[in-house]
Amino acid sequence: MSVDEAPVQPASPQGGLLARHPLISFLLNLLIVGVLALLVAVSCGSGDQSATTDTDESATAFGSEDAENLPPIHVGGGGGDQTPVLMRVVAPPEPVKGTDGEFHLVYELELTNSSPGTATVVSVEAIAPSSGEAVGTLADGDLASRMTLLGDVSGETTTDIGSGQVAFVFLDVTFEDPGDVPEAIEHRLEASFDIPAGFASNLFPSTTTDTGGGTEVLRGEPVVLGPPLEGANWVAFNGCCTVSPHRGAILALDQRLLVAERYAIDWMMADDEGQVVLPDDTQELENFPAYGKRVLSVADGEVVEVVEGYPDVTPGEVDTSLTLEDAGGNHVIVDIGNGRYALYAHLKPDSIEVEEGDRVTCGQELALLGNSGNTTAPHLHFHVMDAPLALGADRNLPYVFDAFDYQGFLQAEDGTPNLLTTPEAREDELPQALSVVTFAAP
Repeated sequence: MSVDEAPVQPASPQGGLLARHPLISFLLNLLIVGVLALLVAVSCGSGDQSATTDTDESATAFGSEDAENLPPIHVGGGGGDQTPVLMRVVAPPEPVKGTDGEFHLVYELELTNSSPGTATVVSVEAIAPSSGEAVGTLADGDLASRMTLLGDVSGETTTDIGSGQVAFVFLDVTFEDPGDVPEAIEHRLEASFDIPAGFASNLFPSTTTDTGGGTEVLRGEPVVLGPPLEGANWVAFNGCCTVSPHRGAILALDQRLLVAERYAIDWMMADDEGQVVLPDDTQELENFPAYGKRVLSVADGEVVEVVEGYPDVTPGEVDTSLTLEDAGGNHVIVDIGNGRYALYAHLKPDSIEVEEGDRVTCGQELALLGNSGNTTAPHLHFHVMDAPLALGADRNLPYVFDAFDYQGFLQAEDGTPNLLTTPEAREDELPQALSVVTFAAP
């Protein structure tokens, strides 16, 4: 499990479609239900557990006179191991090649603490079930930087999960060769528990090491795309595969929990020295070098959605009146075939050149880069999904660009440029977080 240039990307001014929007949280009442069930088991557990209950009393209790039709009541110890932290992978991963030359499995492990106390996650291992070998490990500070609670919009990370709470571990398991990627992944989780003294506290373990959260690894090839922009000094803010506002955009829609922006990139432009203009430096849109740049179709396809009418917002300011539907501002969605759809968001007002139903070709101008919707600095939000829904698709899909020049990257801690003397030509890679690239003109 590797983190590329930095384990955590700092909050950038522009964010994702959902950045600065509260994440949707679940209300879990499992503790109350669990305590009531446990109380029944303990109360009935004294004496001979195999003894039958008086027929008449049972019939009266169930509101029936036919005791023979009552379901059997099982009380006492059961089989299996106690696993207070439940593991589930939100969506199966599939390998994608990054600018570090490695193949990344990018996915989220959902953890639910069913105990009455606080669970502290000590370590998480990704395991290849066929061999039982760990292919990646997160522990200590690395784990703490990649774990957050569902519904926590503070940006804080943690290894503690309160009773009834849900947390996510943002995983990035890497391989040097695609042939080394296993067909499935499961997880070994070590946790300790701080169970409050009182009723049934002795019935919960103080530590556990459990294996679960199994998932298949998808074998499809990421779609190969042309560039969405042209020219030098494009910086991949909030990109793969760190913790970022995009990875944290976990949304509940139609009873589904979606990581709606897993592979999204916010494209901003730096100057030739790698310095990026931020809203703290200016509130004039024209001072941002990305503003007004041409946005290009990444593939041949059909325009399936065009949304216009949103103004540019003042850099550094947040429009708190925006709803979820407003997050993308002016935007275009293009059906690029094979169940894939490309989203171009935060476009400049009155700049969209296409209409719904238009056929477009790779490299064709769609609009100009702007600052509309849920954004605090001019940038292009781009991602690919499996339905024409900006935030409601089942899967946010990996992709690679067919060709670009890799110029280097910005340090996550302070944005210090680390640029190569001579940019490197790259093919079929996904630019990772804070990469600086040049896209050739179409």
